[in-house]
Amino acid sequence: MDDSKGTAWVTGVRLHPNWVVGMGLVIAILIAIPAVVADGTGTTYSGRAFGVSVRIGPLDAKFADTGDLPPEGGVLDATVLTVQTDLAQAEVLLSVTMGFDNKAKSEAATAAVVLLPESANEIRADFVRAQTVATCSGVSGSSEIVALRLGGQPVVVSGSPNQVVGVPGVLQLVINEQIDSSHDRTSAITVNALHLTLVTGDEVIVSHAYSDVTCGQGAPSPKDFVTGGGFIDASGGKGNFGFVAGFKPGQSVMSGQLNYLDHDAGVHVKASRITGYGGMGNTRTFSGDATVNGDPGFTFKVTVSDVAEPGRGADSFEIWVSNEYHASGRLAGGNVQLHT
Repeated sequence: MDDSKGTAWVTGVRLHPNWVVGMGLVIAILIAIPAVVADGTGTTYSGRAFGVSVRIGPLDAKFADTGDLPPEGGVLDATVLTVQTDLAQAEVLLSVTMGFDNKAKSEAATAAVVLLPESANEIRADFVRAQTVATCSGVSGSSEIVALRLGGQPVVVSGSPNQVVGVPGVLQLVINEQIDSSHDRTSAITVNALHLTLVTGDEVIVSHAYSDVTCGQGAPSPKDFVTGGGFIDASGGKGNFGFVAGFKPGQSVMSGQLNYLDHDAGVHVKASRITGYGGMGNTRTFSGDATVNGDPGFTFKVTVSDVAEPGRGADSFEIWVSNEYHASGRLAGGNVQLHT
């Protein structure tokens, strides 16, 4: 949970008669978050997150890859997409890496995972998330894996780092793989939620998060943004979501992205731009223009609450779309994280 000070609602679009806010609040929040990027001298960051990596021989393809976080930190997020390869199929909900205030964080969330599709050793998971945090005092990492199955049989996920299951002579699957590479003044950690290695040497990684920080002198960076990846129960099925929205460190202009998929209802909402952001306490609301199933001309509003860590059963997500679609609930998997 990340309790915070309240922040004004900022909007540039009218989504509903009740969602109108005066320009005074816009000015207030822009004054509160000046455009300053520097994090002081001495502190350097590194990080990376991606949804899926498939390595076959010399070929290594990464999907929804943030790329490397620059030494000065900031926030990088990757476009959400659907993965369709011979070894892996998935829907990447969120890939984000960030560094500020002497802390580095990365997260990747992926849904509808199918590895080795249509084979006797097919691996499935409804939801897979990895998270890493590196601070001046140490590192932490975690994975969340929902409904993991191997060859049609359920796999009990222990929650311990580096759990190994496999099929002799065929494959090895490392669950919640954690690698602490801290050294000297650098805190560094990698988490791969699922790491599949075949006897051929081919590999698949699902939900990768890496963070490191080398601490020096630094001042807090002004910011107010929210990230999240997970799912709620919607329309009798799952409503999968991934988003980044708000004012990233040192930025006076709001930005972000949203992808929401309700397969049972046949609804895919993708933000084309974020035009409103605000809230108080541990709750934030953001809004903007969107496509629905690829068609433009729609608007949306999302309200989220960061109640606990991890967010399953505690954090909440609610979405309204101008075509009258609506869904809400506490997270059945995943996490919402407020950064202030």
